[in-house]
Amino acid sequence: MRHLKIFIFLIFGLHLTVWPAAAMAESTEAELKAAFIFNFAKYVEWPADAFSANPGGLSLCLLGGSNQLFVALRELDGKAIKGRSLQVRVSAHGDNLKSCQMLVMADSEAEYFAGVLRRLDGVPVLTVNGSDSFLDAGGIIGLFVEGKKIRFDINLAAARRNNLVLSSNLLKLAHTVRQP
Repeated sequence: MRHLKIFIFLIFGLHLTVWPAAAMAESTEAELKAAFIFNFAKYVEWPADAFSANPGGLSLCLLGGSNQLFVALRELDGKAIKGRSLQVRVSAHGDNLKSCQMLVMADSEAEYFAGVLRRLDGVPVLTVNGSDSFLDAGGIIGLFVEGKKIRFDINLAAARRNNLVLSSNLLKLAHTVRQP
């Protein structure tokens, strides 16, 4: 009888810890992806005139429906990066996305990838998403989960078209780099 009580306690106790751990894992993935995106900026050189409208800031625009990643990115608003203040803002399709230095598109925007990225072709905006079709559409960084690791691919041709210089250290860390 004593063993049965211990067994029931263990099952019940494990049941209580599984749900919060699963919820925390989802949040942790979003927080880790947000940290990756924040750190990408440390390894990118923008042309000097990319900051002319906002000399002290680095604009990170979020396009698409709100999700865990966007929540985690909004929490980074105001953080210092490369001597600038990160300014996170939610954007809509009609907004001037050319004023962003970084643009993170939600997966829900997949049907708009090509159109948005065409509008930004040649504009110094670092674009990020986690969908397979994003780099094919002209996106620069594809951020994804493989196994239990967060990885990223780089479309170097798109970065060069947008006049962005990516550090060789960032290129070494990439899972794959699409060459021009």
